Amino acid sequence: MRLAAELQGRGVAVGGVVSPRVVVNGVTIGYQVQDLLTEELAPLCSLTPPGIRFRRFFFSPQGIALGNRALARAAERAQVAMVDELGPLELTVGGFAPGLSRVRAAGIPMIITLRPELLEEVQDWLGLPEDVPTLLLA
Repeated sequence: MRLAAELQGRGVAVGGVVSPRVVVNGVTIGYQVQDLLTEELAPLCSLTPPGIRFRRFFFSPQGIALGNRALARAAERAQVAMVDELGPLELTVGGFAPGLSRVRAAGIPMIITLRPELLEEVQDWLGLPEDVPTLLLA
């Protein structure tokens, strides 16, 4: 969120999604999804049903739809698209995969957060060269 705000403050049109954690008593119980262009916010996933089960979370079809709409909007209106976070669900062509495809086809720069162990798989999935700029945070 801070990077998006910094870029927006410099006049860059930033679109895409961020997925803030939902924490209760220090424990992550889910995530929300927020459209960076409209600021619309919806539940993305939680540890409990309802939703589509993927690994330990139940994903909201409405939250996934919001994320894909946000990415489609970014492909049309933004100078930079952010995706927080691209994970195993997208690599199975679920989650935000359709929206990511739209952004990729639009050819605008992307800023993507992901787990370090997924870097090579994501590069392959998106067709990115090995020398694409990356920043690994510890």
